[in-house]
Amino acid sequence: MPYAYLILPAIVCCGLIAGWILARILERRYYRGHGSSEEILDELELAYTPRRGIEIRTQSEYLPYVFGCIVENVDSGFEEKQVRNLLDRIEEPRPNAAKNALFPVKVSGVRSEIDLQWSRDNENRVRIFVLAAPKVIRALKKQVKSIPRALAGN
Repeated sequence: MPYAYLILPAIVCCGLIAGWILARILERRYYRGHGSSEEILDELELAYTPRRGIEIRTQSEYLPYVFGCIVENVDSGFEEKQVRNLLDRIEEPRPNAAKNALFPVKVSGVRSEIDLQWSRDNENRVRIFVLAAPKVIRALKKQVKSIPRALAGN
């Protein structure tokens, strides 16, 4: 056995190569579901976009005016087709059952979300809570003043 002194270094080299291959396989498996750094930064920016809220209580016949105000103040993402579908969902007569909808939008070129939560009270008025960009909330506050018998709160 003149070459017995080479067995230990060969085992160590094979172990290092096998460990390196295993590390690469596990790294690919770990990072498979994760997005790129740009996607992660976009999600963080969206999460920290300032939003304000307003609660509106009104009859369902005035809701198209409320949603029309939102459509006028967003650049994209909340359109007429979505408004019609949303009005149909709100018209379902279920007192005290809360529902919600979330719409990704762009307001003044910045990505944001409009979060709508609604329910009906015993007088068949719709209580709708809107969480959106400050520009949209300011416009809604002005719009609510022109709606008869509508109540607004924060």
